[in-house]
Amino acid sequence: MKKQRLISPPGVQPGAFLVAFCSALFLLIGTASASNFNSINPQPSAFAADTLSLKGQVFDGSEPPVALPGVTVQVKKTDRGVTTDPNGNFEIRAVLGDTLVFSFVGLDPKELPVLSTKNMVVALKEKDNALNEVVVTGYSEQKARNLANAIGKLDVKAAVANKPITQLSQALQGGVTGLTVTQGSGMAGEDRSNILIRGISTIGNSSPLVLVDGVPFDINSVDPTTVESITVLKDAAAASIYGARAANGVILVTTKRGIPGKLSVTYDGYAGVQNATYLPKFVDGPKYMEMVNEAYSNIGGLEPYSDEAIQKTREGSDPISYPNTNWSELMLNKNAAIHSHSVSISGGNELARFAVSGNYLYQDGLTPKRDYERFSFRANTGVTLTKNVSMLLDLVANRGRNRSELVRFGNSLHLIYSTPPNIVPKYPVKDDGYQAYGNFGEMMNPMAELERGGYAQNKSDQININFQPTWQITPELKIRGQYLYRINSNGFLDNRDSYNFLDYYTGNLVFTYGNSKGSSVGRSTYNYLASNLEFSQTYGKHFVYGIAGLSREADNPSNFDQMTLASYFVKFNYVFNNKYLLESTVRADGSSKFGPDRKWGTFPSVAVGWNIHNEEFLKDVNFLTSFKLRGSYGLMGNNGNVERYRYQSLIDGGNGVETTIGNPEITWETVKMLDIGADIRLFDNLGITIDWFSKTTDDILLSPPLSLSSGVNSLPVNSGSVSNKGWEFMVNYSRSLGKEMEISGSAGYSYYNNKIISLRGGPYIGGSGLDINEINYPINSYYLHKTAGLLTQADIDGGIPLLPGQQIGDIKYIDVNGDGNIDKADKQIMGNPNPQGSYFANLNFVFKRFSLETQLNGFTQSLAYYTGRYQTVLNVTSNFDGGTPMQYQTDYWTPENPNAMFPRLAPSPGNNALPSDYWLTNAAFLRVKYIQLGYNFSPELVKKIKLNNLRIFVNAQNAITFSKMKYFDPETRGSEANYPLMKVFTAGLNIKF
Repeated sequence: MKKQRLISPPGVQPGAFLVAFCSALFLLIGTASASNFNSINPQPSAFAADTLSLKGQVFDGSEPPVALPGVTVQVKKTDRGVTTDPNGNFEIRAVLGDTLVFSFVGLDPKELPVLSTKNMVVALKEKDNALNEVVVTGYSEQKARNLANAIGKLDVKAAVANKPITQLSQALQGGVTGLTVTQGSGMAGEDRSNILIRGISTIGNSSPLVLVDGVPFDINSVDPTTVESITVLKDAAAASIYGARAANGVILVTTKRGIPGKLSVTYDGYAGVQNATYLPKFVDGPKYMEMVNEAYSNIGGLEPYSDEAIQKTREGSDPISYPNTNWSELMLNKNAAIHSHSVSISGGNELARFAVSGNYLYQDGLTPKRDYERFSFRANTGVTLTKNVSMLLDLVANRGRNRSELVRFGNSLHLIYSTPPNIVPKYPVKDDGYQAYGNFGEMMNPMAELERGGYAQNKSDQININFQPTWQITPELKIRGQYLYRINSNGFLDNRDSYNFLDYYTGNLVFTYGNSKGSSVGRSTYNYLASNLEFSQTYGKHFVYGIAGLSREADNPSNFDQMTLASYFVKFNYVFNNKYLLESTVRADGSSKFGPDRKWGTFPSVAVGWNIHNEEFLKDVNFLTSFKLRGSYGLMGNNGNVERYRYQSLIDGGNGVETTIGNPEITWETVKMLDIGADIRLFDNLGITIDWFSKTTDDILLSPPLSLSSGVNSLPVNSGSVSNKGWEFMVNYSRSLGKEMEISGSAGYSYYNNKIISLRGGPYIGGSGLDINEINYPINSYYLHKTAGLLTQADIDGGIPLLPGQQIGDIKYIDVNGDGNIDKADKQIMGNPNPQGSYFANLNFVFKRFSLETQLNGFTQSLAYYTGRYQTVLNVTSNFDGGTPMQYQTDYWTPENPNAMFPRLAPSPGNNALPSDYWLTNAAFLRVKYIQLGYNFSPELVKKIKLNNLRIFVNAQNAITFSKMKYFDPETRGSEANYPLMKVFTAGLNIKF
């Protein structure tokens, strides 16, 4: 007979082999001594002939793990059970195929099948409910009930799992109030989102600080499939522990780690297609030719296209001599492929834990030759060296490859807009094998650019090594260390062979694409070193927590440049009787960006909270689960808006000429922030969070232009203050409707509005003349001419002020100052370009083994400005700015259509392209961000195919958009060179072995 090996619990030497006839022996004995197993039910019971004796150990889900005594281990649907001993060990009798249920107060139960006699290592995670919720708060984790600050936690499973998220920043859209996330492009590999926490509070860089596993990180360098949690620190009390760069808020990302238990192997993958949310619909060749004729006729010029040429183009009988090209249909990839594949392995025991994952992502582009692929590898390990010393060692390696067409002007998408439809893509191949192309401008034919223009490729590599030792000195006191080394390298090349373009009919040289064989490489490194001492203890009704630490950072953007930051901090938390909360933090930072007397900044904060639901006068209010009032005030810093070495003047070493004027007085931007909020939970399953905040940024770092006579570009100064106020509201609800149905949802709304309250040397007008920074107005406000529709004959006869060359049907500009002229003096501040009101709603529904989830998000207040080809119907005087009108642009002024959308046609837009409110539009929108339908196969079927879990799903991302803007995406809000967002339709599966 075969022998089976019984492996002893951790810490015990392996025992003897268990012979198979032991099962028969158990049957003959009939009963087992309950005292040997801490039996729940001491009644003797009979066992089948294949009964096995199983041993194991149970831990919690912390790192390092702690053995759990008193865990109930029971054979499902029987009365046989035991509890774990003081070391978490257990021994129980079960039959192959049985299911063991592990349960403990405050922890999520776990069910595991009995598959062999191997010893079992099990980890139980803490229940994720409102009262026991643990959040990452900066350098540590704390119970949410003990915090008095504004923190948001993203539901990572809903936002990331099985979604076609190519950049992690995309996942932050919806789910946390106070976050404004806008995706400016759908270009493959360049589709990252811009993230703002509580709007814009400074003139310049407003991006939040992102930390991944405790160190500053580019959020888009993180493989989304490896993320465990994402926490947003919104107010000063939460963020000031990172004072140096916390002015714009902080985002904390933690990645998945291994926990004690059976080796787990999972595969997560999806594949699908991408369609653009918005694509231009152009007029055809005959309509274009008629519009060009009309444009020249309006200025008294000769019409370039004869009626015969227009008719032959319409007939399409001779596409070589009279082409009618739909460049959008010809060039764009309407169903671009996307697929992602992840494999992860995790497990371990009390001595060592690991989580290793690899991911491959491929994303095809909307335009030819453009695609992106990424390889990601992460190995997170945890080792218990001694009883009170442990360490984490993580290795991350990423490679990204971005390929694109090598276009000489703009990009391929811009060429599709700018190339007229009466240009031949390419002629039939000649007898000698030569390929000729239709000429436009300097051979700006999109087909010629595609086939003869070459390609560009960029590869980027990143390697991170993160080492974190921990010494648990006493149960209350521990010291942690951390060292991270990161190296980034990238290489770029472009490759184009020269090509002579000859006229198809004459053979004469038309244009030449020059040879291009360029390449470049870059390298940067980053070092982070930190240590902190952490203390927590409960003394009766008093809970005390404290942490103090220091850190050093060195950022080397090139081989010989360096930026450094030195920091010290201390934080104290006190809770009395679970009712009254106090938090206080002080952080000091020194930056190499500032001069000797300006390097250091100090950023304190304080927060107080009151758990009202624990008061005696509310103890009988049964529907009130929790009710917390909180308030905070603090200071934070920002040094991100100034480059290195700008506190000193620089000279040219060759000729001694001063090239850069420095300012030794520059120092930190300082943010003062007040937050008042409430967290309420009713009936255990209805949560409400409300926050109001007021934020003032002083000593804003700016580089205003100097006079031309200075000979240098700019001088950094601390100049100006900005006020930003707003409020947030969020509600969430979850409920089980019977044993087989669950429903949960959340909704949130955020509003914020900023204004400049001081600005030295202002106002500052943008280079395009479209925006302005001025006191008492929002940052980058629109600066436009006021208009009143289109000019009429009555306006001309009435003698209103006109610009040179204006006629009936042109835009009517208002002489605001009444001086009889239309000029810059008539421009006004006319709107806030920053989204002010954002909202989201999430809904999840589970019925039996089916699940359905969806998210809606959008903006309620947002202005956009039509630019480029969306503003200009025709511009035949410019090859780059001209092109084919879109179908909606046929609504232009004529004597028969005086109330048209667009002004009269002309060969060039002329004065109709002045910055004016004529081109302002409402960019508010509602988008169905995703809809996902999934199905979990039954455990019985999964077991038959030797799997632990199997799920299939279909997902639609950016599926539907509702907006008054019908011609381009209201979120990207760009010119014709901006790639639209992509609708992504995928199907996939999750397998757990």
